[in-house]
Amino acid sequence: MSLEIFSAEEHQRLVDAESRYGNAFVNTYNTTILLSNLMMWPVIDCDLFIRFYSQMKKYHTLSVVSTVRLHRIQAKMDLRYFLESTANAAFSLAHTDTQNYFDLQNNRIGDAQKATLKAYKWLEVTYLAHSNFMRELKADINEQTAHAHVVNSHHNFDFVPGQKAEIITSYFDFEDDELIKLDLWIAAKAGIHAADLILTVQKDFGGFLPSSDSDILGQLMTDNDAVLRELQSAKA
Repeated sequence: MSLEIFSAEEHQRLVDAESRYGNAFVNTYNTTILLSNLMMWPVIDCDLFIRFYSQMKKYHTLSVVSTVRLHRIQAKMDLRYFLESTANAAFSLAHTDTQNYFDLQNNRIGDAQKATLKAYKWLEVTYLAHSNFMRELKADINEQTAHAHVVNSHHNFDFVPGQKAEIITSYFDFEDDELIKLDLWIAAKAGIHAADLILTVQKDFGGFLPSSDSDILGQLMTDNDAVLRELQSAKA
């Protein structure tokens, strides 16, 4: 076992991702770049939004990187954190007061779970389509990968019987290119929904000037649909 070798192999897997996973990776890569460049500059004091937006950017990118580095559970946990950050970013962009996040009367930070629940409830009332997508994806992650489960061991555990029996507990997940392409498509779709949500809230409530990079959102949606058709054709 060598952490240096693991790190080098992870880097190489990222370098090789476009040639290996094709349009699925390209669409996801372009989506995470867009997410990192949505905002040109704030026009009001929106510190809370920018804090959550920074978490959105970081954890979407980490999810993409973890996917191609063959760490599926980590990728899904990062994607779940990304969804929660997105909900709070949208809420705090529309509600610039700090009451949902700070208990000013008692001079302490508020309950994070209660704050996130309030943000989700607000999304359900105000932006139902985005809320439904985020809720369904989060439920899938919670059910399949967010918690320790013996079923998830099939990604990196195997037993080879025989005279020279072998127990395999791999640092990397076993390679499954079609599953990785699917996970990349899901990550891209989540990023596209998040970008669309934040830009929609910005139109409704202001807060910041969008960058010109946001103009490619429509093309990313089209490309994401094309990736899905590719995946479906591969299974036909």
